Formats: sequence, structure tokens, C-alpha cells
Amino acid sequence: MTIRKRIMVILAAVYAISLVVAVTGGYFVLKQETTREAIEKTELFAAVMSANQLYMAQNIRPEILDRLPDLYFPEATVGIQMLVETAELIQQKYPEYIFRVVSPNPLNQTNLSDEFENRIIHDFSKLRYDNWEGFIEKNGKSFYATAIPIEARSGCIWCHSTPDAAHPEMVEEYGTESGYGYKIGDVVGARFIYVPTEKAMAQTMKKLGVSVLVLSVLFLIAFLLLDAFIVRSIVHPIEEITAIATDISKGHMEKEFKVRSNDEIKALADAFNRMKVSLVKAINIIKK
Repeated sequence: MTIRKRIMVILAAVYAISLVVAVTGGYFVLKQETTREAIEKTELFAAVMSANQLYMAQNIRPEILDRLPDLYFPEATVGIQMLVETAELIQQKYPEYIFRVVSPNPLNQTNLSDEFENRIIHDFSKLRYDNWEGFIEKNGKSFYATAIPIEARSGCIWCHSTPDAAHPEMVEEYGTESGYGYKIGDVVGARFIYVPTEKAMAQTMKKLGVSVLVLSVLFLIAFLLLDAFIVRSIVHPIEEITAIATDISKGHMEKEFKVRSNDEIKALADAFNRMKVSLVKAINIIKK
């Protein structure tokens, strides 16, 4: 294998290794960026929902209960109902997102948690951590999901302790089979926000593809420039030295090894010139 081919093989190996490192590192960095964006979105939506719930609890509910204590108006007096209504309004604006306020024991069966959500709620209840977040597959799509536990508080008990203690209109609407037995401090549900990641990941892969293309083009340019440099600075001088050495071996002693560079190739040519001079002297001595 020629020197030129050896160098090209080494460069190709360097390119392959660099490409693997660049793709792996780039994918990790871009995925982290996608995750960060998803976290920011979930935090924003969660803040909006919490703010609405807090405003209802601090401003609307006390006024209604004070002025109309017997009024059954869950949209303005029940925090979970406020969360559900807020989630539905947000989802109308962002249909690709999923907002769920769920429980394994809900009054309204549309708020019944699924298997995955049940597992998270169970972990909230047993492990008592403040939130959960991670990537999941749901309905055949990829999401970045966050969950925040919902604990039963004193304001929940009058609706969810027993059917007898609940408002008659609520019992009439939802029945007596589910949504009761809550105790203060129990984790009774969770608020889930699912942010779709497929579009973001597609954009990530597009960015990664562009980066790989740019890297490949730059390497190809460097490859061609280096190849031209190798041919001009190494291959051609060696070929010239080889051709002159061949001529000298055939008796053409007038030939000179000429190299214009000032490097190892020139040192080799100078050595050949000295060898040629010594060879000419030896031949002349033999002839005498």
C-alpha cells in the first residue's frame, strides 16, 4: 500500500470515529435541549393551572360559600373541578398536548386514572415524593410527562368523605359508588401534563442531520486539500527521486536529485546526491 493510500485510510478512520463521536454527542446535547424545552412548557402550563386553582380557593370560593352556603356550584367552589375545567380550556388551544386531573377513585368517571397514572399515584402515596417526570409512550405517541400529587385537604372532605355528608345535588349527579372515603392527607389523585416530543425530536434529528452534513462537507474539503498537499509535497518528490535513481542505475550519471522543499524529502535527495558522487568516484577509480 502506498504512503498516500495509508494516509487516506488513516484519515477515513479518523473521520469515522469523529462522526460517531459527533453524532452521539450531538444527539445527547440536542435531546437535552428538547427535554429542557419540554420541562419549560410543562412548568408554564402547571403554573397557569395552579394559579387558577389558587385564585379560586382564595377569592371566589370563600365569597360564594359565605353568601350562598347551600349553593351547589362545583366549577367555582371545587378545586379539582377548576383544574379539570382549566385543563380542558388549555387543551382546546393545544390539542396535541394532554392535560389530565385524575384519580383512582373519582366522582366523575371521566377523571378515572389509567394503569400508568395509577402506578404514579400509588408511588406518590407510598414514597411521598413531590413530583414525577419522564418520557413515556401514550396512545402510540411519545410524550414528556410530569405529574404532581393531589392530597385530600379539609375542604375536600365535605364532598368526598361519605355520600351522606356530600351535597345532595352532587350525589344525585355522580351517585354513591365512587369518589368517597377520602381522608385528610391522603394522596387521592394527580395532575398530569403530557407534552408531545415527536415534533421536537424530529427537529432535533433534522438539526443533527444538518450538522453531520456540514461536518462531512468540511471533512471532504479538508480531505481533498490534504490529499493535494500530500501529492505535491511527498508523492511527487518521491516519484521524481525514484525516476532519477532509475536513470542513474542505467548509467545516466549526469542526473541530479533536485527537491525544492526544505524538509526530510530534500534531506533524502541530498543523501542520494552524495551517494551518486561517491558512486561516480568509485566507478572512475575502478576504470583507472
